[in-house]
Amino acid sequence: SLLPATFNAIVDWDEGMRRLLVRASSDRNPGAYYIFETGSGQLRFIGASAPWLHRQQLSGVEPISFEARDGLPLHGYYTPPVGHDGHPAPMILMPHGGPFGVRDQWGFDPRVQFLASRGYAVLQVNYRGSGGYGYGFEAAGYKRWGLEMQDDLTDAVEWAIEQGIADPDNVGIYGASY
Repeated sequence: SLLPATFNAIVDWDEGMRRLLVRASSDRNPGAYYIFETGSGQLRFIGASAPWLHRQQLSGVEPISFEARDGLPLHGYYTPPVGHDGHPAPMILMPHGGPFGVRDQWGFDPRVQFLASRGYAVLQVNYRGSGGYGYGFEAAGYKRWGLEMQDDLTDAVEWAIEQGIADPDNVGIYGASY
């Protein structure tokens, strides 16, 4: 409750767990570090990652869900451009690496925030084969690279166009490994 609206992780502690090192982060915050005193319940700020980034100049990351053309439920994240006014925006589809067992998660991603700060919407989809959705979902991508796995990425772009958030004439793809 001392660090609302952030993902908080205990990253280290002293012997006896009297003092915990806590990292708090969010989609607009690359991370800040605190010492939490377990005995007193006091929280003390230590430092921030990338303090030069102004949170109000970054864009929120929104969870999305849609069905692939074969009915498989897919999930991912949409980040609108900074200062977005609601019209269809130029969009970058950004598949994660792997392709198997890896996944995109909600949180701060410097590449996503860079693109959003330059006027691009960013779409990340956990296509079949991604981790974190059970063995069956991951196995659904085996031997499907360039087939249904690629269809999932195309379906994500079509979903964004249908939602009116992507400019159909200005869509690109960017990533590494995949």
